[in-house]
Amino acid sequence: VTKAMVVAAAAANPSGLVAAAVLEHDRNRDSVWSWVYPTISEELKAVILEKSSVTDREIEKPRKIFGRFQQTWFYCVTCPVDSLPNADLPLVTTISMVILAERYHPEMYYNLAAMMLQQYAPSASGPAVLSAYLSIFTSGSFEDKFAVSDYKDVRKAYLKGSIKGVISTFGIESILIYIAVLLKKRIVVISPDPEELVMLVRVLPQMVFKRLNWDIIYPYVHVTDPEIEQLSASKEAYIAGFTDESISDREDLFDILVDVPNKSISIASHASNHFGLGKIHKEIAMYMTSAAEDDSVKDMDVIKELVERTDTLLEGLNKLATPSESNPEKQVVSIEAIRARKMPPSMHKFLYNLALAEGMVEGEGSA
Repeated sequence: VTKAMVVAAAAANPSGLVAAAVLEHDRNRDSVWSWVYPTISEELKAVILEKSSVTDREIEKPRKIFGRFQQTWFYCVTCPVDSLPNADLPLVTTISMVILAERYHPEMYYNLAAMMLQQYAPSASGPAVLSAYLSIFTSGSFEDKFAVSDYKDVRKAYLKGSIKGVISTFGIESILIYIAVLLKKRIVVISPDPEELVMLVRVLPQMVFKRLNWDIIYPYVHVTDPEIEQLSASKEAYIAGFTDESISDREDLFDILVDVPNKSISIASHASNHFGLGKIHKEIAMYMTSAAEDDSVKDMDVIKELVERTDTLLEGLNKLATPSESNPEKQVVSIEAIRARKMPPSMHKFLYNLALAEGMVEGEGSA
């Protein structure tokens, strides 16, 4: 994903909107989709309802979560009705505004959802919400309350959160996350707090920021058949977040497991040969932990340094490349070329798997 591709997608559909909905939980403990436009599948409704917190009677302040299901992003802001000024919803205890969108931009859609809640709450007015939705869908703005143009730099969303915070949490083991993202491996993250979970998951692609690819994340996943099948069927790498610690028993779904409560990272038994460490990994790991402890080093400094170190790795890989026999315009790297370098076997495996991740291998497989 390049910056040009992001800009082109935004130009084609400035709002990125797919649908919007209001989900209410009433005093009879029933949850009702009181307004939906234009439509949301029953399967997706079930996924969102489970994550929304709308049934939580203990909620005291707005909760914001987002996720992805069947290639659609969903953003949900849930709050107690009493927290909404001028709300006239006497039978409702908790309410969620749900936004479905084509792309990743949490802050934009969170703020849109909050604004649309303000439109709905005074009179449970579906037409008021529809008016705002259609205005934003067609023109990118609604009165003076919301404008897509205020969020045109999507890279601000990519930079949200703290990569230093992640490194501080996991210490020297953070290098395993870097390797997993770089080699396009499957990462599962466990945290009991949904809001903490989605924030941590969205930070991890910053480890290899130059790819600008946040389509690999599934920030909040439940252990249900539709969502697990989605991951099982994926042929691409992903970073998936769970609050259910039972997912740790499903090694078939991950290459590394990031356990937030225990501040630990474990490697699945089938993936251990992908995480052999060499001198270059030690240097990167030492930089990461040192930077995390240095208050003068900012998150952006760490991201930039990791980009430079990744570029150095890729430059070394490119020096080993030769034209493909089947497609001379494509540069490929053979295991023989890597083995000709005087390096430990673990580095041979690492470089070959990096070549696989970069699409620089004639066939498929791992060293």
